[in-house]
Amino acid sequence: MIPVDYVIHKFYQFAGYVKYKKSTKVYEGGCCICREGKSWGQKRRLYFLVDDNIICCHNCGWYSKPADWIQEVAGISWSELIKETQEYDYIPDLDNQTTKQQYNIPDLPHDSINLFDTHQLRYYQNNSTVKKCLDIIAERRLDTAINKPLALYTSLTDRTHKNRLIIPFYDDNNKVIHYQSRRIFNDSTPKYLSKTNSEKSLFNFNNVSISDHVFIFEGPIDSCFVQDSIAVAGIQNNGSDSFTSIQSNQFAKFILSKKVWVLDNDDTGISKSIKLLERDECVFIWPRELRDFKDMNDLCIFSKRDVIDSDFILKHTYCGLKGLVKIKSRL
Repeated sequence: MIPVDYVIHKFYQFAGYVKYKKSTKVYEGGCCICREGKSWGQKRRLYFLVDDNIICCHNCGWYSKPADWIQEVAGISWSELIKETQEYDYIPDLDNQTTKQQYNIPDLPHDSINLFDTHQLRYYQNNSTVKKCLDIIAERRLDTAINKPLALYTSLTDRTHKNRLIIPFYDDNNKVIHYQSRRIFNDSTPKYLSKTNSEKSLFNFNNVSISDHVFIFEGPIDSCFVQDSIAVAGIQNNGSDSFTSIQSNQFAKFILSKKVWVLDNDDTGISKSIKLLERDECVFIWPRELRDFKDMNDLCIFSKRDVIDSDFILKHTYCGLKGLVKIKSRL
């Protein structure tokens, strides 16, 4: 049995503008599978029926157990889902938060420490969590990467995100509108957690200039090493249909730019790349000589580089049918 708290957390993460009806024990939200047409943001047609253990949409007809829905919207396999549930940590009191009409969600977790601020680091220089974060940042070259964010954070006290590396998502006014936190210690907490009651935006949206190309990564860390790159922080196998409403609005900025997807060099990344190519989108296909590298950050760590030239990405970019032939020749 998948923990109900885990299902609720995923419902808040992927469904839109979630609302909880305590009297019926039903969670309502916007369906992230069909996007509910023109009624997105106005009606809630997706339901998690807690007592029946069912998630269904009254617009597209989706009807399944939560496990099937989570695999679909998160783009993960059954084994990955089971692993997540085993590592899952309690997410506090979502029900009570949603009943408060004026509940304000802070931009960042409680008492966040800016790991790029030398003054704050001087004060926390002996703290083990801060030291661990700084080690990870240095090891992964996130302090010198060409497309690094304005800041990275950690919190020592936040109820959900304490003792984790916090990755902020900024808008074009350099205001934090979303964040993810990443596990730093070898413990049982989930590898990534998202800001509760927050719709995902595009990571590094504020760093991208309007140019001929925009490079789309799945993970924020990988996007730090290519200029004019953003990250969607997780995609489904159906590609761009998995964008949130905020992300869709942000993508309008790049309407004249060629969009190139750069996904991980593993089975899941290849599977998602094939789905994108079938939709006639453009995808970076990892050359054979780089088959031992999992992702762009892995390549940069090995080669001690802070930037991957966009010309290299474009040289190995293929679109539509040509890309399908190329990527399947590698399998």
